Amino acid sequence: MNQYVFEPQKPVVQTKYGKLRGVTYGDVNIFMGIRYGEAKRFHMPVEPQPWDGVKNAYTYGPMPLQMLPPNPPPYYRGLHMLQKQGEDCLNLNIWAPKTLNGEKKPVFVWMHGGGYFSGNALEEYSFDGFNLAHYGDVIFVSIGHRLNMMGFLNLADYGPEFENSVNVGIADLVLALKWVHENIAAFGGDPENVTLCGHSGGGGKVQCMYQLEEAAPYFQRGIVLSGAMNGSLMMTDADSRRLAKGILDELGITRENIQKVYEVSYDEMLAAYKKAAPKLRAEGVTCSWSPVPNAYFPGLPENVGFMPASADKPIIYGSTLGEFARVPLDADQKAAMTQEDKVRFLKERFGDQTDRLMELFRQAYPTHDILDLAYMDSTVRIPTVQAALAHAKNGKDNTYVFTAAYCAPEDGWVPLWHGGEVCYIFMNEDKVFVLNEAIYGQKLANIFSTLVLNFTKYGDPNNKYLPRWEPMTTEHHRTMVIDRECACKEAHDEALVALHEKAAPKMTFNFV
Repeated sequence: MNQYVFEPQKPVVQTKYGKLRGVTYGDVNIFMGIRYGEAKRFHMPVEPQPWDGVKNAYTYGPMPLQMLPPNPPPYYRGLHMLQKQGEDCLNLNIWAPKTLNGEKKPVFVWMHGGGYFSGNALEEYSFDGFNLAHYGDVIFVSIGHRLNMMGFLNLADYGPEFENSVNVGIADLVLALKWVHENIAAFGGDPENVTLCGHSGGGGKVQCMYQLEEAAPYFQRGIVLSGAMNGSLMMTDADSRRLAKGILDELGITRENIQKVYEVSYDEMLAAYKKAAPKLRAEGVTCSWSPVPNAYFPGLPENVGFMPASADKPIIYGSTLGEFARVPLDADQKAAMTQEDKVRFLKERFGDQTDRLMELFRQAYPTHDILDLAYMDSTVRIPTVQAALAHAKNGKDNTYVFTAAYCAPEDGWVPLWHGGEVCYIFMNEDKVFVLNEAIYGQKLANIFSTLVLNFTKYGDPNNKYLPRWEPMTTEHHRTMVIDRECACKEAHDEALVALHEKAAPKMTFNFV
C-alpha cells in the first residue's frame, strides 16, 4: 500500500518577495509555478514584483511557447504532460523534504532539454521531483525559461535596446539561479551547495552557466547529460542576424517601425519563421536556435574553453550509446536475422569501413551484439569527451565521464537512447515502463540516482553500486561504462567513434 498521504495543513514559506503556500504529500513540501522573474519581450529579465498576503503555489505555471506540436512517444516509453503555454513562463517548481532544527539540504536544479527551442520543465511524468526529494533527501528545483525566437532572436541590428535579445533565454536561467540562491534557505535548502543538472539542450544550458561570471556565485557543480553536441547546432552571430531579418522582413517590420515587434502575435512570428527559414537554409544559413557569443556570452566550453569563474567547479559529462539512433528494424525483423544478415546490414550502412568498425566495436563493447553497432552514436560522444578534456585542464581531478551502454527491451533490444537515463536519475523508472525491466531496471535506478545524489551532496559520484570511478584527466581519458556490468575504462572507444563519425550517416535536426 502506498505510504504517502496528502496533508490538509498546507506549508507557507516567506520568500524575498512575499509568502507562498504549497502542499504537502508524504514528507515533501511541493511548490509549483513560482515566478522568479518577469521580462518585456526580447529584453533581459528582471526580478519579480513583491506582493502582499499569501500566494498559492500549487499549480504549474505556463510553459514556454513551443514551435512544434506535442509528439508523445508510445505509452510504455513515458507519459507526457501537456500544459498551458505562455510568454509569462519565468517560473520554477520546488520539491522540498521537511526539515528539522534548521538543517540545510543540498539543492538539485533541473534544466530541461529540447535544444533551445522546445521542451519544458514538466514535459514528462518522469521529470517529477518527488522521489528524488523523498528518497534522496535533496531539494529539487526545476526551471522554465524563454525558448526559440522568444529567447534567442537576434535583434541587435534593430536598436540598442535589443543588444542581448539573442541570449535572454539563458539570462532567464541566471536570474532563476539568483532566486534560488536568495530564497532556497526558506525551503530548507543550502544556497552554498547547489548542483545544476540538464539533459540534451538542458546540458548545454548547464554549460552556459559555467561560462557566465554572473552565474558563478549561484552553483557549486554541474551535470551535463548528452548536452555537449557538435557545433552545427549552434548559431553564429551572422546567421542569427540574417535569420532575424528574414523573419522581420516577412512581418514587414524594419528598424524604423521596430516597436511593432511587441505587438505581433507569436503565431504570426512562427508563420514568418516557417516562410523565411527554408529560403535562408538554401543560402547556407543555419536556422536553429541557440545562445550566440557576444559581449554577454563568451561561447560554449568545447569551443572557447571554460571561463575562469567556474573552470574549477566539478562536472559530470554523460552520453548514451544509442542517442539518436534511426535504424529501420523492428523486433521481428531482428529476430529473423542471421549473423550474415547482420553483417550485410552493417555493410549497407557503413560501406567499406564496416570490417574495421566491427573490429573496433567488439573491442570496445565485447558483450554486445554486433548489430548494436548500427545504433551507436558519435554525434554526442565525441564532443562530450572534448568538453570533458577542456574541463580536465584545471588539474583538479574533478571531471567525470560516463556512457550508458545498457540495452533496453525495446525493438528486440537496443542501446539506451537519448534521455533514457533521466528516469533512473529521478527514481521514476516506474513511469517509463519499458525501462523498468525486472532486476536491471532497479539496478540502473540505484546506479544513476546514487551517483547523482553523491555528486550533489559531496562532489564525488562514486558509490557502492559502481566500481571505482576515476576522473578523466588530460593524460587518462577515463569513462565509466554503465551497462549490465559496469567498468571504468580508459580510451576504450576513441578509435571507434573517430571512424564512426566519418562512416556513419549524417544526423540532421529539424526546427520546423
